[in-house]
Amino acid sequence: MRMIRARIENFRCLQLAEVRFDNVTSIIGPNGVGKSTILRALDWFFNGEKGTSLSVDDLCVNAKGSRILVEVEFDSLTPDDRNELGYYAPEGVDSVLIRRTWQNGEDKITGKGLTFPPFELVRSQLSATTKRKAYNTLREERPELSLPSAGSEALVDEAMIVWERNHPDQLEESEIQATNFFGFAGKGKLSSLFEFILVSADLRALEESTDTRSAIFGRIIERAVDRRVADTELAELDARLNLERAQISTKNFGPQLELISKELTKAVEVFSAGRDVLVSPVESSHKPVKASFKVSILDGPVETGVERQGHGFQRAMIIAALKLLSDRGSEGPRSKAVCLAIEEPELYQHPVQARAFSQVLRKIAEDPNQRAQVAYATHNPIFVDPHHFHEIRRISRVGKGSFERAISIAHVRVEDVLEALSGFVPEDRVRKQIGAAILHRLAEALFASAVVLVEGDTDKAVLEGCATRSGCPLAVEGIHVADAGNKTAIYLNHAILNLLGIPCFVVFDADSGVGVRMEQKGRTQRDIWNAEISERTENHRLFLYLGHHNKPDWPPTHAESDFAVFADRLEELISNEWPEWGVKINELIESGLGYSEKNSYTYARASIEAEGEPPIVIKQIIENVKAMAREGQ
Repeated sequence: MRMIRARIENFRCLQLAEVRFDNVTSIIGPNGVGKSTILRALDWFFNGEKGTSLSVDDLCVNAKGSRILVEVEFDSLTPDDRNELGYYAPEGVDSVLIRRTWQNGEDKITGKGLTFPPFELVRSQLSATTKRKAYNTLREERPELSLPSAGSEALVDEAMIVWERNHPDQLEESEIQATNFFGFAGKGKLSSLFEFILVSADLRALEESTDTRSAIFGRIIERAVDRRVADTELAELDARLNLERAQISTKNFGPQLELISKELTKAVEVFSAGRDVLVSPVESSHKPVKASFKVSILDGPVETGVERQGHGFQRAMIIAALKLLSDRGSEGPRSKAVCLAIEEPELYQHPVQARAFSQVLRKIAEDPNQRAQVAYATHNPIFVDPHHFHEIRRISRVGKGSFERAISIAHVRVEDVLEALSGFVPEDRVRKQIGAAILHRLAEALFASAVVLVEGDTDKAVLEGCATRSGCPLAVEGIHVADAGNKTAIYLNHAILNLLGIPCFVVFDADSGVGVRMEQKGRTQRDIWNAEISERTENHRLFLYLGHHNKPDWPPTHAESDFAVFADRLEELISNEWPEWGVKINELIESGLGYSEKNSYTYARASIEAEGEPPIVIKQIIENVKAMAREGQ
């Protein structure tokens, strides 16, 4: 079985959230929006009996009511899953839906299933006696059902399940209460089929290096070491020890205690006859001990505990353990499915290690023997795979300007991008370039509060430099400037950002001076005419794509709320309105600190250090995109 969807209501900072899951799911978004809270809500859903209990402090401050809900849907059900889940997942049902609620201290678990309605009265009985009585009453009242006799609660449950499997046409969807669905100490139905493991941001390798079933190291040992023979021999040793302890007690204390018993009995008879007093040794049995293991670190001749290592090494230990678990998993199929959830997998890791970790996680998820899913909340582009961009879930707040805490969770498929760009970009170009756009152009942009999308890297350098000279760099407000590469590439990059819910401000050149420049280079009138037609057409199409239908094909330089356009090019604008910028460029080149031609480093430094003031439109762009970022938060 595989987790495909989770709905969360009123849990901590989440008033309402619905997330869909893939084999690998990358949860991204601004700080404080609820990325980690999603994983912790699922941890309570799966592991509530193992210490992850709730209190009134976990209730969202804006909750409408006093109920916390986590609902999870599973698909890809195997025959073993169906057999264990019974009426929750009969043949013909593609998915199973389980809900867990907490309200006023009461923890309740229910599931949607197909059942025979008359059986629900039987199942609702609280004791084995009343359940058998209700079942026998149903047998008498409905002889046509041909229900077998059942002398125990287990036989009653089995009889109803068998009958429902044999009569699927008479079943109806119902909400089934199952307070023991998860069971205790990992013995419930779901825990035998699906395991959820949360590696939190504050988890140290010490916790994962213990020999327990919930720890990564414990699961490695479970796969790699057969403890059955050793445990049998240890149990036999315990039995011999207990026998020898009893023999030692009898030999050393028997005569003395027998004498004391007789003397006490005789003394008591003076006050109350007819009863004997017996003094005997207290049996102090040796508690059985199974084979267990520990992890320690050898640093030269010194052996130390894992907890004494640095944070980076401890996180690396977890990565190494997961890799080993993955390698062990490839040796044979897992007995149950697992979801590995990780908060900030990049924590304490330098880029090379972080990239290795991302590859390990994907290997685990793609290995069919592992039956594993991976979900992580991350701030690092390394964990966003451009070849699997549909796995991204970007979270943003909704209900701005109010106290609402609902969120929006966006994700993008190729089909969504194709639909958004229909009539603007050919389908084959979208499919060919979409991965490269995310990898090379938008990797950091996916994590921004807002994005300024420009044509090239020198435009990016000028805008970032001008914002920095004002004392408030764009990055401080979560704004990223991304260069699309050219004007025609703006469409694809903008569509991806827009579909992910990332506010995007577009800046482009109208290139009205293209004919003059071509004429200066001695190009033919036909070439000049074709170039001007091409630029006018592209300006018109871009305005249409952005939703502005009444703009001239040769627009003047100006900035609006969602775009800015330069009548010709940015360089011509700066040359005309900010001559000090050109002077600074020459100074940098002559001093050896700058480079000739179009160079982003030189443009950025000149934009920061030049005398005078940048053109008004550049200041407007910076203010407008900051307003867009604030609106998007």
